[in-house]
Amino acid sequence: MLVGDGHKYVGLGTAKDKERWPAMAKAARKAKLNLISISKGCGSWECLCGGPHSVPFKVEGKSASVKVTLLPAPKGTGLVVGDAVKDVFRFVGIQDVWLRATGNTRSTLDFVSATIDALSKTKKMRTLEGTSEITRKEEA
Repeated sequence: MLVGDGHKYVGLGTAKDKERWPAMAKAARKAKLNLISISKGCGSWECLCGGPHSVPFKVEGKSASVKVTLLPAPKGTGLVVGDAVKDVFRFVGIQDVWLRATGNTRSTLDFVSATIDALSKTKKMRTLEGTSEITRKEEA
């Protein structure tokens, strides 16, 4: 189950139970506990609008055999991603992004998990030396 506010937060949770509704309640609770904050921006060299409509820079994520690379796209491009992860970007409020994926992307849970892993890395930036990481401060 996915939860999000449509602007900055998204969470993923899974659960099992004998019946459907208790499993959905458990999954929703776990998803709310696994919320992550992301940064948005206009990282495409083709677009100079400066608005928060895409990912701020190229990020990569991994889950099991699935590797995902998110690339910033210019305004108006739309979500050039697989059907399984379109909801993730809608829950976060990203309107334009390119996605490159390798591995067993037919396993929906791994595909979504790799995408969320990549989105969680938008809060971190590396210095030019590549030795230390700087966490981006919350924007008020």
